[in-house]
Amino acid sequence: PQPKETVVNNRMGVPVWDFTTPEYASNFQLNPTKWEACQGIDPFSFGYNAATPDKDYFKAETLVQRLVDIVSKNGNFLLDIGPRADGTIPEIMQTRLRETGAWLAVNGEAIHGTTYWSRMAQLGEDLRFTVRPDEAFYIHSLTRPGAKLTVEAPVPVRPGDKVTMLGHHRPLNWTVTGGALV
Repeated sequence: PQPKETVVNNRMGVPVWDFTTPEYASNFQLNPTKWEACQGIDPFSFGYNAATPDKDYFKAETLVQRLVDIVSKNGNFLLDIGPRADGTIPEIMQTRLRETGAWLAVNGEAIHGTTYWSRMAQLGEDLRFTVRPDEAFYIHSLTRPGAKLTVEAPVPVRPGDKVTMLGHHRPLNWTVTGGALV
């Protein structure tokens, strides 16, 4: 009585699929067709692995960088956690999820409901871009930029635009110098 819809990823072994799902990959390319990258918080296992020491789990900074990179290239990020046999989530996984969630609490508007910008970061570049069409343009730096950030990309900024940093309430001073946003 109610129609059902099915979405198939490319891991099903069928010749026709709706989206690709690279696992534990890191060199993603911009893809106008939606895709999804998946990995566990444990770098060696999707499930709980008692042999993995806490120090080897992905750090929240790495998870956030991966999330930003994937979203900026039109992907979704499926992050797996592996419960123990009794159903409990290991403390290290809970900690990483909370830390990543704290970053999203401040910066989530630059991730949720955004899409990719037509220009992808160049190899070795630490900047990523997301957009909320007709509303906002977001620049993500995968490393701490210091007191000044120079963006060589042709950012769509116009005289009179307000440039802000998420989590801070006052506008930033900015200029365009030699075609770069500073």
